[in-house]
Parts: sequence; structure tokens; C-alpha cells
Amino acid sequence: MITPPRAAVWCAAAALGALLLAPPTAGAGAPASPPVDCPKGTELVGGAPPEGFEAWCEGVPDDAGHLRRHGPARSWYEARIVHEEWTWVRGRRDGDYVEFHRNGQRARAGRYAEDELDGPWSTWDERGRLLERVEFRRGVRHGAAESWWPGGLRRSAGRYCQGMQCGTWTSWDESGHELGRMTFDGPVQMK
Repeated sequence: MITPPRAAVWCAAAALGALLLAPPTAGAGAPASPPVDCPKGTELVGGAPPEGFEAWCEGVPDDAGHLRRHGPARSWYEARIVHEEWTWVRGRRDGDYVEFHRNGQRARAGRYAEDELDGPWSTWDERGRLLERVEFRRGVRHGAAESWWPGGLRRSAGRYCQGMQCGTWTSWDESGHELGRMTFDGPVQMK
């Protein structure tokens, strides 16, 4: 049977929002993963432990005729526990990305667009507690940013504008008491 964290990884891209916002399910570790299913016209390269620690699909040539990564990819820790899962499109990371702690809990999840971080990215600790969520646009922090203390209370909240803090940022101590607010002038709006 597939445990919920693994099933979430295999969801369609439309479910990414739920993947980023839902708390990870506790577990003893991710189960052994199935082989990478390569799209038509590509071939599997590498392999899972004990033969290898990364597998990907390759086969779409670049302008010079060199084969590029194209399709799903996966890497493992030495004990056949999944470390990362992501997708390549014509030699660039493009699509959902998920990284796992050694215990099978999600560590980081987000999305790539043409090899750049794009949209919301979330980070969790080894116990599955959300630590940070920040938005990216074309590889640059841009949008809402929040962080939480390990106990679950909010640590900071604010926004980034083209990689710089902008607007009002608020921070709290581990007990939930507001420590202060600071307002930053932001750069001009990205197009």
C-alpha cells in the first residue's frame, strides 16, 4: 500500500497546492519506489540502490545532438529511501519538485518553471512541521513569505518584491508575542 506522502508526490500538477499546504503524514519512511517511467522516445539512465542513487530519463537531443534529460527523475538515500523527485523538460527542471528527509517526511516542495523556482515553496522539519513558505517568480523571491517556530506558532510574515523585503514584516517570539514590525520600501514592480 502507498502511504499518503508518497501518494501525494505522484499526484498530478493540479494537486500541487494541496501538496504544499497539507501537513505531511507521519511515517516510518517512504516505501521503496517504483522505477522511473520514461516518456516515449526516452530511455532510463542510472538506477536505484544498490546499483545507483539516481535515475532519470534521457533522449531529447539539443542543437548539437547531445541527449538531454527529459521526463521524471528520482534520487535515493543509500537505504532505498527516496531523497528527491522532479521532472525535466528538454534539459531543464520543469514541474513539481519534492525532497524528503531520511525518515520519509517531506523536507521541501515546490515547482520549477524552465529551471527556475516558481510559485510557492514550502519547507518542513523531520517531524513534518511546516517551517517556511515563500513565493518565487522566475527564480527570485517575490510574494508572500511566512515562517513558523518548531512548536507551530508563527515566527515571521511579510513579502518579497524582486528578491528584497518589502512592505510590513512582523516577527513573533516562540510564545507568540509580537516582537516588532518593520516596513521596507520595495523595488518597482516586475513585469
